[in-house]
Amino acid sequence: MSEICKLRIHPAIGIARLGNSPDEHFLAPELPGVVRHPHGGYKDAAGRMKRQAQRFRLFGYDALDRPLGEVTAHDATIRWTVHVANKKAAYHEFEGLRRNTPLRNADVSDRSSLVIDPGPRTLTGANAHAHFDTGKFLGKEVPLGEARTDDRGRLLVFGGRGHSESQPSGRPLAQFANNDGWHDDTSDGPVSAEVTLHGASAPIEVLPAWVIAAPPDFAPAITGIITLYDMLYQRAVDAGLLADPVLPSFTRDIYPLLARAINMRWVSKMAAMSHMTLPPAFAYGTPLSLRRAIFERLRDPALAYNAASDGDMPMIWSDHYAAGGNQPLTRCQYARLQKWSLGQCLDDWSGELPQPSHDVTAHGLDRAALEACVGAAFYPGIEAGWRLRDELALIEPFRLSHSAQEAGDITCQLAVPWQADFVDCTQDGDYAWWPSQRPDEVFPRKGAEQLAWIRDLVDSPQQMVENWFKLGVVIGHDDGFFESERGKPAKPKAG
Repeated sequence: MSEICKLRIHPAIGIARLGNSPDEHFLAPELPGVVRHPHGGYKDAAGRMKRQAQRFRLFGYDALDRPLGEVTAHDATIRWTVHVANKKAAYHEFEGLRRNTPLRNADVSDRSSLVIDPGPRTLTGANAHAHFDTGKFLGKEVPLGEARTDDRGRLLVFGGRGHSESQPSGRPLAQFANNDGWHDDTSDGPVSAEVTLHGASAPIEVLPAWVIAAPPDFAPAITGIITLYDMLYQRAVDAGLLADPVLPSFTRDIYPLLARAINMRWVSKMAAMSHMTLPPAFAYGTPLSLRRAIFERLRDPALAYNAASDGDMPMIWSDHYAAGGNQPLTRCQYARLQKWSLGQCLDDWSGELPQPSHDVTAHGLDRAALEACVGAAFYPGIEAGWRLRDELALIEPFRLSHSAQEAGDITCQLAVPWQADFVDCTQDGDYAWWPSQRPDEVFPRKGAEQLAWIRDLVDSPQQMVENWFKLGVVIGHDDGFFESERGKPAKPKAG
């Protein structure tokens, strides 16, 4: 093996997810395109949601920046540091793309009392454990999760328990994003490591990572049309850090995007009725006339948000929700489909997708984490908001700077509490929001009628706070995607 000159933590941005099971968890995706459902399901025997833990690994690189493989506690002394925080209640109100909006909880003079910040936690060696349990909201302790290392010295980060409440208790949830006096236990923050390779006299350079503790993904086998990976890939291309291939691959670039669109029918009744033209396109030899017809349904990302367009696909709301209109694909996604529509596409289709690799790689970890996240629209978002796209600094593709932002800076503009937004963000008029993670309608079983995902369990923001973990999880099967593990509504009180 060549000499290791530096290390990187992967995934560069990792995603932990909330859950209220006291003991059970599962690992975040580590292989792009591969969803491994947890043993026993996403909930424990009592019907409580398991937390998704994000595992971080170290990979070595040589002097030419070529990956050399994973570095574990077998190869080095590793000292991890994680610092997560929740700044939502102290941040500005969310009002779309407006900046400098009024502060949330503007009547609270001690702004630090609104920030849930337990400070950094450091873990050394294998099988270490630390809790993010000393942060407070208006004087009350709010645990934000924990961190562990496994027997090889890899880091695992766990988020909170999905607990949201107001101080004082009983305050109503007035709207979808800005509820004064409320907090939740989502968070985000930097992940770093000090590593000394065995036989070395000093630590080696390590490029750091970031973790986001987000709400659950209730349709983990269904990928959104525009993911956080797509958004950050576009940002890297715009910055000249990556170059999009001149000739797209049908197998790698086109088919997966078409498949994402058709799979929306399992979580959106609107998509089930609208995507009937897509299945015939699932072959490289699709006539150009059909390809062109599909492409012409897309909104051009070069258009101004308020410009008229015959293209209404994707049928999801844009960041400019109040002004109407749908969210276009990223420019890279749009350009690939345009080339496909003109026949300018690599003919590498064998009739089916190749089997995904089961080798864990550095870039694969980055992609697997981010493809499970919402990349548009950011109104305000689920895992991140438009600050990650428009403002927060990167040091390389997909990797955030630790010197330019602090713990809590990614999630601060999101809804507080997150459950209030989860009530509102169903299909709304002509467009949907994020059915790939927060389903609109689902099939309870094969052959059944498609029903509202929140039926019988949630009809108000407060009920979402109380019942979010009872909602069903959409699971992929050979013959479709069906709801599973749905909890039962509470029995009406007597008298």
